[in-house]
Amino acid sequence: MRNRIFNSGLNIANENRALLERPRLKKLLAEAIKSRTVFVTAGAGYGKTLAVYSFLQDYDATTVWIQLSERDNLGTRFWENVVRSIALHDELFAARLEEVGFPETDDQFEKYLSISKDEQLLLPGKYVIVFDDFHLLKERPVLRFLERAIQSRSPFPSLTSFLISRTEPDINVVSLISKGLVFSIGEEDLRLTESETSQYFQLLNIPLSSQSVSNICEDTAGWILAIHLVALSLKKSPAHDQSARIAMKLNIFKMIESEVFMVISDKLRRFLIKLSLVDHLSVELVLILAGGDETLLAELDKVTSFVRRDIYSQTYLIHHLFLDYLRQKQDDLTQDEKRDTYLKAARWCDENDYKIDAISYFDKIGDYEAIVGIAYNFLSQIPYDHAQFILDIYDKAPTEELEKIAVYHSQRSRLLVSLKRYDEAIADIEARIEKYSALPSTAFTNRIICGVYTNLGMVRYLMAPHTDRYDFDEAFEKGDYRYRLTPYPVSGPVTSISLDAWASKVGTARKGAMEECIEALSRSIPHVSNVLSGNMYGLDDLARGELYFYKGDLKNASTFFNQALYKSHERNQYEVRNRSLFYLLRIGVARGNYEEVQKLFKSLEAQLEMKEYISRFITFDIVSSWYFSVMRQPQLIAGWILDDFAKSSMNTFKEIFGNFVKAKLFYANKKHHELLSFLENEKTFCAVLFGKLEMKVLEAACLYQSKKRDAARGAFREAYDMALPNDLEMPFIEIGNDMRTLTRAAMRDNANDIPREWLERINRKAATYAKRELLVVSEYRKANNLGHDLHLSPREIEILHDVYHGLTRSEIAVSHDLSISTVKMVLSSIYSKL
Repeated sequence: MRNRIFNSGLNIANENRALLERPRLKKLLAEAIKSRTVFVTAGAGYGKTLAVYSFLQDYDATTVWIQLSERDNLGTRFWENVVRSIALHDELFAARLEEVGFPETDDQFEKYLSISKDEQLLLPGKYVIVFDDFHLLKERPVLRFLERAIQSRSPFPSLTSFLISRTEPDINVVSLISKGLVFSIGEEDLRLTESETSQYFQLLNIPLSSQSVSNICEDTAGWILAIHLVALSLKKSPAHDQSARIAMKLNIFKMIESEVFMVISDKLRRFLIKLSLVDHLSVELVLILAGGDETLLAELDKVTSFVRRDIYSQTYLIHHLFLDYLRQKQDDLTQDEKRDTYLKAARWCDENDYKIDAISYFDKIGDYEAIVGIAYNFLSQIPYDHAQFILDIYDKAPTEELEKIAVYHSQRSRLLVSLKRYDEAIADIEARIEKYSALPSTAFTNRIICGVYTNLGMVRYLMAPHTDRYDFDEAFEKGDYRYRLTPYPVSGPVTSISLDAWASKVGTARKGAMEECIEALSRSIPHVSNVLSGNMYGLDDLARGELYFYKGDLKNASTFFNQALYKSHERNQYEVRNRSLFYLLRIGVARGNYEEVQKLFKSLEAQLEMKEYISRFITFDIVSSWYFSVMRQPQLIAGWILDDFAKSSMNTFKEIFGNFVKAKLFYANKKHHELLSFLENEKTFCAVLFGKLEMKVLEAACLYQSKKRDAARGAFREAYDMALPNDLEMPFIEIGNDMRTLTRAAMRDNANDIPREWLERINRKAATYAKRELLVVSEYRKANNLGHDLHLSPREIEILHDVYHGLTRSEIAVSHDLSISTVKMVLSSIYSKL
């Protein structure tokens, strides 16, 4: 039998007792597991978890059991729980899920769905994911993800999800069931029948008359926990089944106390209360909390009615009712006992990557230095809900305690930057600079001032597209000055810069602004890379190559991108390397050099093996989607890239980069209406000049293709005005033959006063680009044995039909509002393809 259950919260067979076989229920579950999603809904004590677990132990499937808690209402914590549970079975799949992140936005959800297209992640055989205690989920983001996952019919056809809940899940259950998306099992299915109740007592060697069994079933309504408690009482007093029934009716907690709690040692009682403080009950953590006392754990393992140990994932689960009972007794613990428990749990969670839980436990004991330390090791752009969660803790914490921690002073502004609250971040930084610059120079004050000045430099760099100021190097220099007075070790994600699509943070078309930004970067990098152990190293070369690329000077661009590659490798600047390779890939296509393109693409693939590069999967999805679009291989493009644009008020770096490539793909796929709609509604998604120019060129081309010629002329003129001061050409050239159409139209009507010489030059270069791109595609097809199937564009098909019907070139030109030379160009393209 192949079944394994990973990260289950309970164990069924860790005591020598008989288990009741329930063929009726197993048959129902066997039918249910054929569905993609199964709801198991009943109150506490109905044996939901026991039934599902027992069934899955005998079922040929790999099962991931995810024990939920109230903290899973925080999307990122829920995702951590899912990822860590899956990692016990499949590290690659878990790493991919971790890199996608919690699918809160439409864009992230599509990234989640796209995982199924990765052949390395195809799940062999039957897989089951169990979400136990689903009723604890209340917040919409997590519930919405799960509801959407069900409605999408799951990206993995071999996967079934079980949702075990005390209450009806707070999602549109009726609609999901009516659509056949969910199989539902409820209390009526789980209740013990009179026959099953009789068999249960027989297994426990408790003789009862048929009438007594009937009375117990009537009193308990088949509630398994109550029947079990009656059985515990009857074991003590076999002749008093009536007394057992009355005791059951009085108070379930009193029965727990009398039948379980008071018969164990005082040491175990206090230990159980301590365990009720903690959500993660790994055997490893429980052993730590027990102080290594194996005797205590041996006694714990005997409380099998309410505390179970899973033999696969080495995890304990306390029954809900028993846990509620224990929580009522938490005041019996001393403050030292609570603090010791929370501290050990926090440290274990931190070491095992349950960061949100670790922060929560440290918060309970007021260990803000530990919280700051965990937050310090998050990505440079901290996820929104992480940032808000930590900031809320800081806002409630004693200010005097936080300000004793040097890193806190720079971290607060970092959190505000992640929340895009730039003005507040700058105000916070300036206040701290003023306060601590007035104090004597010490290791403590130097570290604070170094951190906040470095953050100020980062904020000014990020805000440069809006301010047109390039003095961020001054802040970096001041930070470095303080660092050199008192150096300290720096490690973790802060040592590697995160980027969107562009290195140059220039939003204006003003001539010379690009050079000012690049020079400021060159002045900044010695300071930043010194303070943050390599951060930004090679970024100025990337920015210089970027400017030359957009100018169309591919030779100089290549030189600087290769320099950036060398430097990025030297100091582990993964994003600098990724963007340099992306630009070189675009240059390879523009040159028609297929061998170089393939070599570069393999270098990009190699980044997937760099585990330290946290966002490697998403960036590869983005870059490879551009590559496969150029190669006319849409089936290889990441699914989330082909879906709608990411629409988020946060505009994270990856969202900006992803939307930039999506725009190019949408245009290539003739999704003109969708692209125009995005560009109209999301004007602020990109503040950098290069991005604004790219989008304006696409807008002009989309408008022209949509027969909105006047609007197209206006957009084309705007694009020309953006490009002119800095002689930017590449966004026009990469449009290829469609740009020839636009430039011909502009030369023909001469309505927007663009110099003819410029139009002719762009026309020639765009035509050359189109031919070289087609050459690369042809070589790709040959290398991959894709045959010679013909792909004609809609325009080529229309003109080929006109030729078939005997129209002359002049007649075709008039029919489609084209110039004769454009018709000749299209016919030439058709001939070359044929």
